[in-house]
Order: sequence, then C-alpha cells, then structure tokens
Amino acid sequence: MDDLPVTLALGDDTHGVTRFALEVARWTGARVARSADDLPTGSRVHLHVTDRVLGPDPVSAGRAAVALARRHELTVTLHDVPQRTDGDGFLRRVDCYRAVLGVAAGWVVSSHHERALVERWCHPRTPGHVVPLPVVPLEGAAVPPATGGPLSVGVFGFVYPGKGHAEALAAIAALPPSPTRGPVELRVLGAAAAGHAADLEALVRRGRDLGVPVRVTGRVPEPAVASALRDVTVPVVAHRNVSASGSQNSWIAAGRRPLVRDGVYAREMAALRPGTTTLFTDPDLGTAVATALADPASTWVAAGVPVGPGPAEVAVAYRRWWRDVAEEAA
Repeated sequence: MDDLPVTLALGDDTHGVTRFALEVARWTGARVARSADDLPTGSRVHLHVTDRVLGPDPVSAGRAAVALARRHELTVTLHDVPQRTDGDGFLRRVDCYRAVLGVAAGWVVSSHHERALVERWCHPRTPGHVVPLPVVPLEGAAVPPATGGPLSVGVFGFVYPGKGHAEALAAIAALPPSPTRGPVELRVLGAAAAGHAADLEALVRRGRDLGVPVRVTGRVPEPAVASALRDVTVPVVAHRNVSASGSQNSWIAAGRRPLVRDGVYAREMAALRPGTTTLFTDPDLGTAVATALADPASTWVAAGVPVGPGPAEVAVAYRRWWRDVAEEAA
C-alpha cells in the first residue's frame, strides 16, 4: 500500500464534513484517526477543514490546525470556504482559513469556484487543487416511484436561513389555481440545524398562513434517503450561500434532475454534469416549479446521462495529489 497520510476525522459522524472525510479515507484506503492523540508520531496527516468542526469559534479552529501542523506534515481539504455572504463572522473565518493555509503543505477544494474564493480572500502561499464532490449512485434510483401521495416540492438537508425553504414555499403559494393539479406541499427532508429550531417552526407557521401544507420528515436515515428523494415531485436546490453542495449531488445520485438556483457554482456543476440540473433565477422559481409539476419527467436524469466523477475517480485524484505533495516536500 502507498504511504498515504492518516485522515484525521474530527467531529460527529452526522456532520457532512466528517462523513465525507471518512468516505474519502475509505475510498482511498487511508488510515483514520478520530482525535489528534491517536495520530502516530511524525505521521503525515490529512484534515478536512471547516471551522465549525475544528473548534467552538474560528479563532480556536485556526489555533487547533496550527498546533497540529507543529507535530505533523499537514494537507487539508477546505470546506465551507469564507465568502462575503457569511455576514458578521466573515473576517474571523478568513483569519481562520488563512492560519490553516499558512501551515498546510497543500490544499484541495471541491470546486473551481471555491478555489477562486480562497485565492481572493485568504491569499494562500501554495496553489490549490480541485477534486469535485462525487456522485455516489443509490441503488434503484433510476426508476421513478409510482406514488399516490400529494404533489410536493422538496428541499433536502438541514433547515437554516438561506437554505431555500422560504423561497420554495413562496413559489408553491404563488402557483395559479388548477382544477386538475390538486394541492402541493412543501416537503422538508431534514431537521433544523443546531440553533435553528425556531426557524423551522416559523416556516411551518408561514406555510399555514399561506395555505400551503409543510411536511417535515426530520433527519432522513441513510437507508431511506434514496426513496425519500425519489418520492418528491419537484426537487429544489435553492440555498444562497453555496460553494459546494452535497445535497445537490444527493438528488442526482437518486436519479433526480433538481431545479438549482443559478450561480457560479451551479453553472460549474452544470458544465461538469450536463443534463443533471435545471437552473433557475430567483424571479423565475415559481415558473420553474409550475413547469416541472406539469412535466414531471423533466425532474429525472435521462437514461445514459453520465453523472461522474464517482468515488473511484475521486480516490484516484486524491492519491495522485497526495503523492505529488509528498514529492514536492521531499
């Protein structure tokens, strides 16, 4: 086996970044440590970075990465990279990521959009590398289910402001009356993010005020994700603060062609995987939803459309990149 770095997978297994760290380690055959104390002395280490996993605040997160790099040669995958829409915490997050980049031997991100954001705000001392998030196909995802339930517009993932639930709800409420269509519900496929239970409650109340049923599933267990995503009539990806999207890939993995809010990252992914998304602009979401309800086949990826890269390609890319970084450091 190649001398791969040890993956340090911090955080709870339900966190998307931690889960992805464990998946990349499994795909590549890399060893895993769950705390810094478990790392072999002087080992090469790969860390998947988001300040929300590394520490209670961006300052603590940056310090943790610097302390780790004093004992190990460190490479990193950056997630949730800083951008202006972060709000009041933007500058503190920039400082955190600058600290990480200042001690890392190499860094990778999941999109060219993310790399541009890092270069603009964090001024890295080494060039970044791009390995797109993979689409991991879900068994049986290509066959639409035959359901007799209500029509639905679905949003997948944690509930928090800016995720797109409010926009999807407004689009449903604005649908013109139809004697043949019947009611349309907002299906919330996920639980409230930490600290955002009140936002979920407000969403349900707003639906009641608008006369739109809001069905909240809570966190969907992994074995049930495929069927939950296939059961939605119109999948929507409308979050505003996005630099890479695991939820978008989950829809595609389930065989769905979601409506995706237009943006730099959305266009990058549309070019990478043609025929797997339908882009919309904010003023046109209502029209896009109405069109999809009238033509449900448009919300499914057509047979034969490639949806890669998948886990095997991602594993090859990481192993090659780790080798290149090690050779440059030698």
